[in-house]
Amino acid sequence: MTVLRHSLARTISRIGLASSSILASAAILATAAQAQAQAQGTATAAADENDDDVIVVTAQMREQNLQDVPLAITAVSGAQLEARSQTRLTDITAQSPNVILQQNPAGSGNSMRAFIRGVGQSDQSPSVEPGVGIYIDDIYFGTVTASAFDLTDLDRVEVLRGPQGTLAGMNSQGGAIRLYSKKPQGEGGSVEVALGNFKRRDIKASADFTVVPDALYARITGVTRNRDGYVTRYDYACLNPSDSDVVSGAIPRLAAVGTDCKLGELGNQSMYALRGSLRLAPAGSPLEINVSADYTRDESATQASVLIASAESASKGTASPSNRSGMSIPYQGVAFDDRFVPYGKYRRASSPLNDGYASYANFYDPGVMYSAAGPQPAGAPPSAIPAGAPLGPFIAPSASQVDGWGVSGTIDYEISPFFSLKSITGYRKYFSQSGSDNDNSPIVFIQDNSKFHHRQFSQELRLSGNLVNDTVHVTLGGYYYDAATRYEARIHTPFSGFCAAATPCFSFINDDTADLTTYAGFGNVAWDVTDRLTLEGGVRVTHQRKDYTFGRFNPDGLGEYLPLSNPENPLSGQVGTYKETLTDLRLAASYKVTPDVMLYAQYATGFKGGGISPRPYSFYQIRPFGAEKLKSYELGFKGDFLDRRVRLNVTGFYMDYEGYQGVPQVCIGLDGQELPPDRGGVSGLCGQYLNIGNAEVKGFELETTIRPVRGWSIDGSWSLTDFTFTSINYPTTSIVVGASRPGIGKWKWSIGTQYEADLGFGTLTPRVDVNYTPGYCGDFLCSPNAQVAKFTMVNARIAFQTIEKDWTVAVEATNLFDKYYFLNKFQNAFYTTGQPGRPREVALTVRRNF
Repeated sequence: MTVLRHSLARTISRIGLASSSILASAAILATAAQAQAQAQGTATAAADENDDDVIVVTAQMREQNLQDVPLAITAVSGAQLEARSQTRLTDITAQSPNVILQQNPAGSGNSMRAFIRGVGQSDQSPSVEPGVGIYIDDIYFGTVTASAFDLTDLDRVEVLRGPQGTLAGMNSQGGAIRLYSKKPQGEGGSVEVALGNFKRRDIKASADFTVVPDALYARITGVTRNRDGYVTRYDYACLNPSDSDVVSGAIPRLAAVGTDCKLGELGNQSMYALRGSLRLAPAGSPLEINVSADYTRDESATQASVLIASAESASKGTASPSNRSGMSIPYQGVAFDDRFVPYGKYRRASSPLNDGYASYANFYDPGVMYSAAGPQPAGAPPSAIPAGAPLGPFIAPSASQVDGWGVSGTIDYEISPFFSLKSITGYRKYFSQSGSDNDNSPIVFIQDNSKFHHRQFSQELRLSGNLVNDTVHVTLGGYYYDAATRYEARIHTPFSGFCAAATPCFSFINDDTADLTTYAGFGNVAWDVTDRLTLEGGVRVTHQRKDYTFGRFNPDGLGEYLPLSNPENPLSGQVGTYKETLTDLRLAASYKVTPDVMLYAQYATGFKGGGISPRPYSFYQIRPFGAEKLKSYELGFKGDFLDRRVRLNVTGFYMDYEGYQGVPQVCIGLDGQELPPDRGGVSGLCGQYLNIGNAEVKGFELETTIRPVRGWSIDGSWSLTDFTFTSINYPTTSIVVGASRPGIGKWKWSIGTQYEADLGFGTLTPRVDVNYTPGYCGDFLCSPNAQVAKFTMVNARIAFQTIEKDWTVAVEATNLFDKYYFLNKFQNAFYTTGQPGRPREVALTVRRNF
């Protein structure tokens, strides 16, 4: 505790004036609450209507009231998800402080970028690990691909902020998101239908029944969600028949004659899922077994994307602007200029489109794709390789698909009144296919067809005990995780500088496999020193090993793709290995000022595992990179006041961030020196990840719920993430000391309110939610075109429920004021694209409970 006390003392001065002021205010409130409790003798019982505020969580491997856990947690019940019209995991980011959950932009497959307190991951490559752990019924989901789950039949969602290094499951550096399904209870069920604009058609049904009285129960749930896309793909040649490149045939027409020039849509949803669960819980038995299985098929198209700036304007506003449209696609004979921009400041006045939800992406290369040439001279740089013969057209799929299933089993056994055993076993497998026309134009810059095959198995075992008159709570556990991912892709980027510009050749088949094995042992103890003071400690030792095998083949699937290899030592078949053993600690102290007010302090560490260079342009670039490591110092306050009509939870934190994983400008060899050009040391052509820098992160989080009168509730959150790079480890990085991490904003807030009016024959509940998402820089240089602007979103819902609560009818509107905004942007030297958020959507939902 001495170490913790000194560390926290140092930290308070670092957290900053804003969070210190909030914590000071919290301490004043705590003192006032203590005085009030002493004056009254005992705390007044909460009103019946506030019983819904008691959310039981299992963040510390035992059931506890959310307000009694010395961790920064946002817990969202299934009823709250429904009231806020939230159907996907990405939706909960709105009310979760310092949390970013967003669908990745086109080109990153069916994946999600997940960050908590500025720590996370967006790269879908199996070479890198998620920075935020996602769990389904305590089963870790090991990839960012296919992680934007549908929120079907959930009991609750727990968002744990900060390192979860010594607690259950896989080590999670930034935090963890835990989804808990409803368990079978033996009776009940429901059918729900939602219809809305964009041809929304959602159906959800569940049935809960008893198989064996007082012993075995079952639950079955099915859901299907369908809606049209909101970005329309147009045929450029059809809309611009007099364009000289259309007349010459360089830009082919793909839309049939007599049509409206539409090729398709982006950003639609077409999925269905099934889930079944069994609960064996014989009355009076110390044994409970829960078994579940689920299946999901998502057949959605590529996520929405639009062209913001072409090669003509991509670098405008930077220190060295240049117009690259003339040199961009010389082999196709088409300049990549602003005529392909359908909306915004770079749109040409003569354009037939003026639509922020439009794209000229056609997913089509008309036939100027080249294979690799014969063997190159030993040691020759990639640019010396001539192109081979054309292979014909390449059509990338418009797809963001997942076909996956999983099974899990949890066994709880009460050995004695003092000890219990828990076993958690899970297996999951999925196939994901995605495609993109990344440049959103009718010319050929970046297209891909990516396929992920993933399977994973995990086993966790915990022994928990309550000792010394139930004042000492101990958990010992072990964890095993084994995963294999195969990443197949057709990467088609003919503009890349590996061959002469007039004869492009950068098109190949990627076939990589990643195998990860993790072993961990952990222990946690909580000692209730008094009925007010609790001290906690934990330790975890983790060993990880990842083997990554590379495959790069010609587009026809035959032979080694030589522009990325040397015939004497080809890239295909090369194996990179990462392995590391790490130890994490947690120390915490909590003090109950009153039964409803708690102060706590915590020191915790966590890591994000390392890996191997995911995208080498030369076998010389293959090398492992180490884990990111985090040391977190946290002070918190949780309080309920005025008969639990006012809840206020505040946390201030400071984190030392060591070994940030990023891509250097010039690749580094195993000797720590820059690679020479003939061995992959070409500036801007590095496929490595390295631990390129260190940072500090500080901020705070505030959450509140207020119930002024019966039936009326107000909930809100406010947070700050201040991420600053403090040093660099390699001189070839883009990191700027003093700058923030790209993709991370600072201030974030939300507020929502609802009122349940009793009509005598039922209730009418209107609700409004307003949330503010900060803007951020899209790259280290904060290029103007890559900056994502802040936005404020308003959603509304009004629901009627009969007095028997068997019928519910609701009307909802998301993005009520039809705000046009971007979730994220992607920029390279030749163009900038962005993913616009969904426009206003209105839906009617009817639900029947049985």
